[in-house]
Amino acid sequence: MTDSESTRNDGKPEGFPSRQASGSTSPDPTSADLEKRIEGKGWLRWILLAVVTVAVFVLLGTGLDYSEVWSVLKDADPVLLGVGVLLTATFPVFSALRWQRMLRGLGYELGLGRAVQLIMAAWPMGTLTPSKAGDVVKAYFLKDEIPVRTVLGSVVAERALDVLVLLGMALFGCVLFQRWELAALAGAGFVFGIGVLFLLLRARLPIPAKIGQKLEPVLDAVRATLSSPGLLAQIVFWTVCNWMASVVQVVVCYKALGVDVPLLMTTGAVPLAIFVGLLPVTLSGMGTRDSAFIFLFQAYAPAEVSLGVGLLYSLYGYWLPAVVGLPFMRAVLPRGSRPRRSQAD
Repeated sequence: MTDSESTRNDGKPEGFPSRQASGSTSPDPTSADLEKRIEGKGWLRWILLAVVTVAVFVLLGTGLDYSEVWSVLKDADPVLLGVGVLLTATFPVFSALRWQRMLRGLGYELGLGRAVQLIMAAWPMGTLTPSKAGDVVKAYFLKDEIPVRTVLGSVVAERALDVLVLLGMALFGCVLFQRWELAALAGAGFVFGIGVLFLLLRARLPIPAKIGQKLEPVLDAVRATLSSPGLLAQIVFWTVCNWMASVVQVVVCYKALGVDVPLLMTTGAVPLAIFVGLLPVTLSGMGTRDSAFIFLFQAYAPAEVSLGVGLLYSLYGYWLPAVVGLPFMRAVLPRGSRPRRSQAD
């Protein structure tokens, strides 16, 4: 099987209920909704996010000197900046390895090359929207190969594990570096997340039957992923690799701007800054995440340096992959061809 192929396994899926798939080539009603998200009305929201982003940076400018930020960035070590770019290249690879293993556990085989292609194709959408819409778009791209709700289930499981791993990293780093107030915050979030997953695995949600018919396949995929210890361990491994690459990248960025920050402290602080950046109020978390960097690293670096690191983080983690992902998106959705709209149930 080549990397461009994505086919159903002949064997029984790991931990997945034995039932007939909804036909990987048949239309899924969810696809129409996904197409609307791709085509739809994002310009007004994008403009509003851009306005809020500018406003946040204006407020930041009242407490620091932007000319100093520019001076710090201009004098950055070019070799270390290049190392930051190389670390960015690991993000889609780690993500693809995790997604590939997760789908295999659900009974579907997705080539590594194909997984990287779809992740890069979804990156521009994820960068320009206030939520992880790019993850949903991956289900749209695979709608003719894997049932949409199965892909959505894998995405939900990925996001749940992302949150738990980030909280675990934050708790670990903050405890070892004795940042007890931040450790308490991360620990409370971690316990809450574990509790939610336990309820999801053990209980059936009290939802209307009509909604349940559509939501249950998604939840089945999540349960299958989280209830298989071997599968879960491998997925957690690739998740940790992915986020530790981000942590190391932040350390490298500070070093490139002339400041040494402890790795353990950074392991605890970066996940908290990422969570702040996930608030759907600015473009790709810019401004809010930068403010978190300034606050969390104030004992180690001037505000101008931390803002410079925040800008580099946005460049490496969002805008550079988004630009590189545009050709991948065009390859998946060729210009001039309109994706087939699925039929409703």
